[in-house]
Amino acid sequence: MNDFYKQPKVLVWIESTLFLLIGFVVGIFILDKGYTQPLFYSIFILYIPISQFLFTPIYKLTGGYTYYSPMLLGYMSNDKQIDLHSGTSFDYLFVLRNVKSGTILRNRIMMYHLEGLLKLIELIEDKRIPTSVNIIDTSYFFNDRTLNNLGFQLEKATLFYRINLLINFIDLFWMYSLSKGKLAMPAVWDAKKAMITGEALMAQKTKLESLYQKLEAKQAIL
Repeated sequence: MNDFYKQPKVLVWIESTLFLLIGFVVGIFILDKGYTQPLFYSIFILYIPISQFLFTPIYKLTGGYTYYSPMLLGYMSNDKQIDLHSGTSFDYLFVLRNVKSGTILRNRIMMYHLEGLLKLIELIEDKRIPTSVNIIDTSYFFNDRTLNNLGFQLEKATLFYRINLLINFIDLFWMYSLSKGKLAMPAVWDAKKAMITGEALMAQKTKLESLYQKLEAKQAIL
């Protein structure tokens, strides 16, 4: 679990609201300055990752983000579709700050993703999520072969999705570099969308558990 949310609930709400207000104030400042000095609008390149960090807690508290593991969340999840994303920079700071970059960090993230998928299966089994739900994910930490083996259908990401990745490139760059243990460019131009139904995901439970156990064994050696 993210250490931030282990604090007393009242304190979590106070801090999350404060982060939200800071984000709004900074955004309004940029817009106000940009009205007379257009070059100020270029600062939005830096504001986007900052706002993503600041707004994460309030998104979680208000249900915008639904976490299935500390590093796997669903954006605006509902009974028809669950759009999965890896954790934000806020989650990296509070969940992975003591994990060594490179292979250990990459395996830990993959384990959290698998934990999230197994949690989804548990929720489907408990009838809290319908088997007909469409689950959409990205292939950043799983290669195409692994996703196909796990029953996911792959297709090229839409133009909207690719633009969204480019907008968030700064965060993607440093998080991807940490997982590689060196400076590395994420191939956002080659992004793929992975899809599976809740029913099909349930059928992959044994494979997911086996993959998780293999990663766990690797981590123990490292």
